[in-house]
Amino acid sequence: MRNLYIHVPFCAGKCDYCAFYSEPAPDAVPIRQWLDRILFQLEENAPRLENAETVYFGGGTPSLLPDDVLNRLFAAVREAVPNAIEISIEANPFTVTPEKTAVLTSYANRVTLGIQSFEPALLEAIGRRSHSGPGPEEAVRNLRQAGLRNLGLDLMYALPGETPDQWRRDLERALELNPEHISAYSVTPEPGTLFAVRVEGKPEDDVLSEAMWEQAGATLGAAGIPRYEISNYARPGFGSCHNSNVWRGQTYLGLGPAACSFDGNDRWTQVSDLRAWLDGAPPDVDRIPRRARLGEILMMGLRTVRGWTRREFEMATGCGWDDFSAQLDELAERGLVTLTADTITPAERGLAFWNDVAETLVFAP
Repeated sequence: MRNLYIHVPFCAGKCDYCAFYSEPAPDAVPIRQWLDRILFQLEENAPRLENAETVYFGGGTPSLLPDDVLNRLFAAVREAVPNAIEISIEANPFTVTPEKTAVLTSYANRVTLGIQSFEPALLEAIGRRSHSGPGPEEAVRNLRQAGLRNLGLDLMYALPGETPDQWRRDLERALELNPEHISAYSVTPEPGTLFAVRVEGKPEDDVLSEAMWEQAGATLGAAGIPRYEISNYARPGFGSCHNSNVWRGQTYLGLGPAACSFDGNDRWTQVSDLRAWLDGAPPDVDRIPRRARLGEILMMGLRTVRGWTRREFEMATGCGWDDFSAQLDELAERGLVTLTADTITPAERGLAFWNDVAETLVFAP
């Protein structure tokens, strides 16, 4: 496995828009039970991880774990994945005290802060708590003083009632924090979330959302943080290695409830229930025909600005893309991709309407 993902399912509270599996931060017993099982699985999978390049701690809120739990977790991962070059962890700003910062930066060399918006009213509109404790500015200051050189910020746009001016101000405030990486996602009413219930029956403003996507590309690009994937922007050399590897079909092992894994052929997902996962419930295996899997890998690489070279696709899959020639020709004719004998790159329109690209490739006969 070339990449490792560890899902930390604990959160201080569930945001209304969040569709990721999480549980309210409980007392110490479930956290330590989760840790014990993660440590066991790390030891069990160590032979498969010795050449892994990246580690990613996601959630939930990984930075909410007690310091002693984080220290034990980091020590075990360091031993199991001795060759990792990028170690990423997600953090909520309110958790990034000087003490927590020291623990996070003792192992992680990349930290992503979940900002979403700097506007309290917009945070309220999506059921997210306003920034309390260390705010974004203080959290960034703590991380920089600890020597962190790879800082990411997560933002959301097209929030209920949000105007282009508010989105511009959020982008400007994010740039004032001088990050190396920014992720910017349109809020989506995921089925089963409180946010989806709240906006049920209200039409989404796709025109405004697309305008804000373009605004992000222009504003961040002009500041030296160009788009490298549909929703991700980075200074040169600071794109997420972990995510880029996943988009380009590399193998990854996911540990924790709801975590996904991919071995190059099959994908499997752990049960989205902490107690069932602790009890050893089997994962759900996604086993599909190889051609369909190749289409998935091809479309995921076309989320990135660089797209594919023929050699890269052959290295990722063991074969070329000739079986998809008809679909790629169609996408080129529609102005969604640029196609040469040796490269496929998405046009800007192809990034904006990537779902059309995905459907064409995944449902290829």
